[in-house]
Amino acid sequence: MQAVHLKPQPWRWNHPRVLVEHPDEATGLAIASGLRFAGYAVGVCPGPRGHGKCPLTGPAGCAPAHDADIVVCSLGYENETARKILHELRTRYPDTPLLVEVPSDIDTDLRELLDGCQLLPAPASPDQVVAAVQSLSGHAAEKEPAGA
Repeated sequence: MQAVHLKPQPWRWNHPRVLVEHPDEATGLAIASGLRFAGYAVGVCPGPRGHGKCPLTGPAGCAPAHDADIVVCSLGYENETARKILHELRTRYPDTPLLVEVPSDIDTDLRELLDGCQLLPAPASPDQVVAAVQSLSGHAAEKEPAGA
C-alpha cells in the first residue's frame, strides 16, 4: 500500500463545507471532485492511515473538522483507530452532521457509535456520496465559478 500525502488545509471558501475522510487517495479525490462540481467546498483527509496520528485523537482537535458543515466518514470501522476518530467527531462536534459509509454487517458497539449518524451502504460510489450529502444538507449547493 502506498502512503497518502494529503494534508488538510484551512477552508478557503464560504459555501457549504464538506470534509471527506477516506483512506484511498484516488477515491477521496473522486468524491471531492463530485462535491466541488455540485458547489460544495471540500477538504480531503486520509484519516489515520494517511499521515500517522490523526489530530482528532490529540488535544488540539482538527481545524477542517471543526469548520465543516458536514463530515463524510469512509474510514473502515473494523479498525479501532477509525472508531476512535468517529467517536471524537461525535464528541467534539456534536452539531455537525456525519455521513458514514458502513458495511451491512456491523457489530453492536459500532451500531451504538453510529446512532444519530446518516448511514450510507459501503462501498458507495462518488455519485452516491454526493447525492447523500445533498440530501443531508437539505438542498443542492449553489454552483460556483470554475476554480472555486
